[in-house]
Amino acid sequence: MSSPYASSPCYSSDDDHSSKGTPDRVFKEPEYPVVIVDQKYCSNYPMELMFEKNGKVEDKFKISDEEGNVIFKASKKKSGKRIMVDETDAPVISFTTKHITMHRRRQAYKGDPHEHHRLFTVKKTRGFKSLRYDVFMTSNMTESTFNYRVYDNFKDGTSIIMAQDKSTILAKLHTEVTHKKEVKAEEKYSVSLSPNVDKAFVSALLIIREEVRKSRYKGYES
Repeated sequence: MSSPYASSPCYSSDDDHSSKGTPDRVFKEPEYPVVIVDQKYCSNYPMELMFEKNGKVEDKFKISDEEGNVIFKASKKKSGKRIMVDETDAPVISFTTKHITMHRRRQAYKGDPHEHHRLFTVKKTRGFKSLRYDVFMTSNMTESTFNYRVYDNFKDGTSIIMAQDKSTILAKLHTEVTHKKEVKAEEKYSVSLSPNVDKAFVSALLIIREEVRKSRYKGYES
């Protein structure tokens, strides 16, 4: 029997492969480097990152390396945009934070937003027991299928960032995914990054995911 959500533009059943939760697939690391922002943000070994959110301070989002060094941070939004900078405060990625459409799309730009060098767009969709944040690169004009996806699975409480084949894993988020409607002012969790994956790209997706996830609740805007 087909899913009752299959005909809705906000729902899709293509991720409901297993009653156990995350689809029954043999996950693998990327065969080739995933470079979206810059090659210098890729390492040829796996890494552990730490994502931290604190809505009470100016630098609301911070991403640190295994040594505890802050490698990226993003302050509260200004003029409808948020800018992620590196440890020298140089702009790395900027993105819109307004609810552009019903799918809460975000557009990401390389460096300063005034340079108008768009990298990708993120669109939220819902499955029966999941939330997906589909990433479409600028070259993907039709958006008939995503290039990358942040996949929050309510069945087993997991969250991963995958490539288009749904088996290549860029990163795994060590945070519990639930249906609970709660907005935490502070949040902290680790992220396992696969080798040769652009950590600036992944860090930006972590921030966008947090913004879109929380914006599901009425009145949220930060």
